[in-house]
Amino acid sequence: MNTNATLTLRETSPPLSTSLPCPPTDDWARRALGSLFRVQQFNDIHERAADLNLPLPCGRKRTHRLNTILKSGVLFIHVPKNGGTSVCDQLYGGLMMHESIRYYQHVAPDMAQILPSFAIWRDPVERFISAWSFARRGGTQRVRIHPSVNAHYRTLHTLDDAISLVENASSPYEVDHIFRPQHWYLCNRQGQLAVSKLFSMAQINDLPQYIPQLKKRSIPHLNKNAHAVHVTETQRRRIQALYAKDEALKAHLT
Repeated sequence: MNTNATLTLRETSPPLSTSLPCPPTDDWARRALGSLFRVQQFNDIHERAADLNLPLPCGRKRTHRLNTILKSGVLFIHVPKNGGTSVCDQLYGGLMMHESIRYYQHVAPDMAQILPSFAIWRDPVERFISAWSFARRGGTQRVRIHPSVNAHYRTLHTLDDAISLVENASSPYEVDHIFRPQHWYLCNRQGQLAVSKLFSMAQINDLPQYIPQLKKRSIPHLNKNAHAVHVTETQRRRIQALYAKDEALKAHLT
């Protein structure tokens, strides 16, 4: 991979905000755009634009993150609650956003096509328990839950509360990233796995054997989220039903 290559972003139309009345505050503009795109979290606007095949300009921070990925020579899709914080630290030198493969295919199609890509898969029930524990604590010292859902998620006192929350959501955009299915991050518009390699979370320590950019590096566990929860058989079946497509991805593990 030529690390001196330049990143070619998809041509964009003028920002949507230019067609809106001049906002009195940044918060007003964010709320207006969030309402326009039907998302609760402002950062989801670019994900929604990718779903709609709608070109949007990438700001300075997004362009910087894309260039960081390009220079590294490998695209890591950071699925929340799958140990990705530690991997991003080793690959990119810090935290990265939870962007789907479709987002990268939309904003930087050349990069998404040329770079090898990989992701980490986790047992859906284990991942959901970790997500619930993370949500009810408001996050960890390293990563915090999004402010738009923080107060509500702290009221998820039982595992059934969390399961019901996801069962009642009509769209992944109605819940935080930690509760969104793994296939939502990893599959293309046709529902096909779109990363080059998929590793199980149990293989994290072995990643340097498979990913040249991680060679001779160790993967520490940076975003620890301790939890010990008894799951009933009924709860397990409900979670498995919610994430049935994630369970199917297990067949594609490297």
